[in-house]
Amino acid sequence: RERIPVEADFLYAYSTVPGYYSWRTTMTGSWFIQSLCEMMTKYGSELELLQIMTRVNHKVALDFESTSNMPGFDAKKQIPCIVSMLTKEMYFTPLEHHHHHH
Repeated sequence: RERIPVEADFLYAYSTVPGYYSWRTTMTGSWFIQSLCEMMTKYGSELELLQIMTRVNHKVALDFESTSNMPGFDAKKQIPCIVSMLTKEMYFTPLEHHHHHH
């Protein structure tokens, strides 16, 4: 029988590249979570998980920039980081499409 490593089938999504600062706005929360929720709502029923996460990366990288009065902290950008150990594509199918097997 086939054996796969115990580390398989995990996906880690970091809000930023390890070692970098992760930005959040006081109004709307973290850029990453905000974008993740929006992309999940938009594409959750049609796209594969990594495709959705890639769009999250794109949105965070493009749409956000820090504003700060602290020197060196203004106009900073952020890029999330996806570490995938998935061995299969992952789709979130809408609940009404599930067939129950007994």
